[in-house]
Amino acid sequence: MLYHYLAFGIPIVSEVQLPALVPAFENSEPTNPVYVKLGSVPTELPGEVSSPDGNTLCSINEMIYSIPEKIRFYIANGSEITIESINGDYAANLIYFYSNCLAAILYQRGLIPFHVSGVFTGTEKITLFAAASGTGKSTLAVKLQELGYKIFTDDTAVLFIRDGKCYAQASYPMIRLWENSFQQQDLLQESDKTTLYPDDELDKYGFSFHNVFAAKPIEVERIIFLEKAGVNLSIKAINGSKMFEQLADNVYRCHWIPALKKNLLQFQLISEILRIVPCFLAKRPGEVNSINSFPLEIKKYLQAQ
Repeated sequence: MLYHYLAFGIPIVSEVQLPALVPAFENSEPTNPVYVKLGSVPTELPGEVSSPDGNTLCSINEMIYSIPEKIRFYIANGSEITIESINGDYAANLIYFYSNCLAAILYQRGLIPFHVSGVFTGTEKITLFAAASGTGKSTLAVKLQELGYKIFTDDTAVLFIRDGKCYAQASYPMIRLWENSFQQQDLLQESDKTTLYPDDELDKYGFSFHNVFAAKPIEVERIIFLEKAGVNLSIKAINGSKMFEQLADNVYRCHWIPALKKNLLQFQLISEILRIVPCFLAKRPGEVNSINSFPLEIKKYLQAQ
């Protein structure tokens, strides 16, 4: 049996269930899909190969991604992913498929993923929040939902330019939240939790939002970069080299860029985005719990625009 899904708007045809993804109609003929199967993953790649981190071996069009003693993946030509379970439980390790294999597929297809969450700030417009892991972009998205905003994406999205406008394509309907943040919100319930990492490696959990997920691209109204700094809450516009630096730092798996030879693609896309989309820097105190006050300030700012 084959399962049909969408991820980043790309059709996925899989031998295994991928519950975090959006189901697609099985009777439709997918265009340029990614095929996912179980099988053996090679130990080496031909041609010019590099290793941008301890888990990754790649060339321009092929990648081997491995988690020792757990699981290995082979991703090739933007069209196929092979999963090899080492410990016999591939389903418990699918977080690595969602977070790394899909990103590799995007790069192989000439697409750039960004490390962002986002909410709707209009019927057909969104605001994106860009930040490194642990800065609070997922928590902010959840707290803004409590304040009445509809979720667009969590963790990643693809950005592209079309007809002079910047659009974002959401990844898939899963919010990722640390246990500490989960305990300080009222939107998500304990029964909604999905364990992301096997053997309780990390106290981070997944929460699905399939019923409100927007599968089509949405216009980006603004990008707000998040930073833990200073002693006060502040939001201000940024421009020039500061904008470029911030957005480049928030390219997803940006350390893969040189190995995959996507430097020029990244530069061109970021330059185009910054000509179109206004950018802002929002700071919150690093040593103060602002999990409730910070979203309120963001809401006030969004309402004033």
